[in-house]
Amino acid sequence: MGTRSKAIDNYISKSATFAKPILNHLRELVHTACPETEEKMKWSFPHFDYKDEMLCHMGGFKQHCAFGFWK
Repeated sequence: MGTRSKAIDNYISKSATFAKPILNHLRELVHTACPETEEKMKWSFPHFDYKDEMLCHMGGFKQHCAFGFWK
């Protein structure tokens, strides 16, 4: 079973109002698609690791959100 991080809860809660539902949705999609995912904060952004390797990341900014895969 994957892990959820309080640091990512805090990151999302401090994000812009428009970004909160987007970041929560992305987070749920990652955990639904890959239940073994572990959440970690790296470079001050939420990252999702799978088998100790970076899988994807997300971020909320002033006027946009970002999501990307590492491999």
